[in-house]
Amino acid sequence: MSLKIEYALNINASPDLIWQVFNEIERWPRWDPAALQSARWVSGEPWQQGSKFELKTLKPMALTLTPEIVEASPPVFVHVKGSGGGVTGEQFYIFKWDDASRTTEMRTLQEFSGMAITFFGGKAKGPILQGVEHMFRQVKQEAEELALGVGPNAPTY
Repeated sequence: MSLKIEYALNINASPDLIWQVFNEIERWPRWDPAALQSARWVSGEPWQQGSKFELKTLKPMALTLTPEIVEASPPVFVHVKGSGGGVTGEQFYIFKWDDASRTTEMRTLQEFSGMAITFFGGKAKGPILQGVEHMFRQVKQEAEELALGVGPNAPTY
């Protein structure tokens, strides 16, 4: 059994600004400290094929995952694969600029499998999707603040 998730939202910022927010793996726990304990690079150059990072989750279950970058084309695409705690996952992140609306669609496609997913079945989908939605809303907020030149990540002169 596998669990598939797809989610997208539009952000009023360029892919470059969204990437400035998204690429700092060490800061990912700020988006949901109740769900993410820590994130850090453990091997290779960040965002290069074959590099790995460690992600310690607290919700929907406590796991330590070590995803590997399969492919990355910043600021428009990331493909990650990883496993840990009996879960195997594959995630795609796409940042697609739309000239007409002057927004970027941030989309993810994710698939998880393994004993923990089989055990929890459909019960895991809700919490995982909620975590993805929350993360995307936080990225949106920070990227839009950057686009407006406000917020904690805005440049100071």
